[in-house]
Amino acid sequence: MPPPTLAATLDEALVEDPPGTVTQGGLIRPGYDDELDAILEEYNAVSGWLEDLPAREKRRHGITHLTVDRNKTDGYYIQVGNSETDRVPGEYEHVKSLKNSERYTTPELEEREREMLRLEEQRHEMEQELFEGLRERVAERADLLGSVGRALASVDTLAGLATHAVRNDWTRPELHDGEALAVEAGRHPVVEQTTEFVPNDIRMDADRRFLLVTGPNMSGKSTYMRQVALVTLLAQIGSFVPARSARIGLVDGIYTRVGALDELAQGRSTFMVEMQELSNILHSATEESLVILDEVGRGTATYDGISIAWAATEYLHNTVGAKTLFATHYHELTSLADHLERVANVHIAADERDGDVTFLRTVREGPTDRSYGVHVADLAGVPDPVVERSRDVLDRLREEKAIEARGSGGDGPVQAVFDLESGQFQRDVAAGDRTATTDAAGEDTDELREIHGEAAADVLDALSALDVSETPPVELLSQVQEWQQKLE
Repeated sequence: MPPPTLAATLDEALVEDPPGTVTQGGLIRPGYDDELDAILEEYNAVSGWLEDLPAREKRRHGITHLTVDRNKTDGYYIQVGNSETDRVPGEYEHVKSLKNSERYTTPELEEREREMLRLEEQRHEMEQELFEGLRERVAERADLLGSVGRALASVDTLAGLATHAVRNDWTRPELHDGEALAVEAGRHPVVEQTTEFVPNDIRMDADRRFLLVTGPNMSGKSTYMRQVALVTLLAQIGSFVPARSARIGLVDGIYTRVGALDELAQGRSTFMVEMQELSNILHSATEESLVILDEVGRGTATYDGISIAWAATEYLHNTVGAKTLFATHYHELTSLADHLERVANVHIAADERDGDVTFLRTVREGPTDRSYGVHVADLAGVPDPVVERSRDVLDRLREEKAIEARGSGGDGPVQAVFDLESGQFQRDVAAGDRTATTDAAGEDTDELREIHGEAAADVLDALSALDVSETPPVELLSQVQEWQQKLE
């Protein structure tokens, strides 16, 4: 007869619901080991005697409030309520007085306690020995068990992915060694479980490797980028993906900089953590990587942040060459698509009517110049006076009008202008000074005409009509160079 299999041995040896530790006892099934069974038979006999002791003593002595228990200090003891201690027989030896009862022992109880302790020790030693023997048998088959475990884990994972794919209408992706990443009607695999999801497309290839993603706050920029990363990851691990179709080039890594985190105990502010994450990406990503940047440079001064984001975009485009999605509210960056050949703009669409904004959740080509942050503040429940004042300040900043600095403690509102270059409020000049300035400007214009001819008038007219806040930096620089040539 062949020896029993390891599975059969374990099934025969171990109880159906084993204890948490070997020392608790009760790990080995009855009938597995004769010596252990003999110990258990004695153990059960003593245990039964102890369990029946309270009932026997109550009948013998007519004591109602009598219990038998055990603790680490007193061992086994008989406890009798104070109202019935006059019925305690002489054979009871006093152990301890409590507030409402007395504790006793007897020679027979002490003997039984010694037997119980001896049997418990023998049982634990025997079960420990048997358990170690089983453990050694398992260790002998560790390689096989490990292989079986890994195979089962793989089957379980793939079966789970397959089941989920069927239930959620996922599709089989096409993997290739090229640079193209084309997903039609892609979805976020987690978000689609809790809401009616609006699918979106993405197209990246050798000539379109860097997407600047702009759009309103709360419109879905982060969700869009993360769904691209998740679809890529799912495809590369062998899963179907949440999309109508997907053609995905293999990547050597997915690098992300998303969310906000600080580690103040380690002396790292939110911005420092952000910069360290960016540093890791710029040092580690390769041309074969996928990079997800969800805002860069937002935790510092505006010009500092734009500068870092601008330079990081150039570095990823020119030096690293990784496929990159970069969500930003720095609309100045969108002009880079006109000058860097593999950069393209996409935006999350929104519909604004009569001051109400509807987020359409759809990704469209081209940039946007609005973030609707004040609208999101309103949705979040920011008090109406703050929201209305925010809208007023925003309108004035866009139109480069003076802003009243309210609540300054003076006789009334202070007329001030927010200077974009310095990032500070500056008091407006007095009315008389404005008149003098205007006259001086007229004299300067006449002098410029005498020096440069009528070209000066054309340049001044063009300069007057230029909306600096709406003109991308690169285009503005080009315009200045053109004016210089006219005046030469």
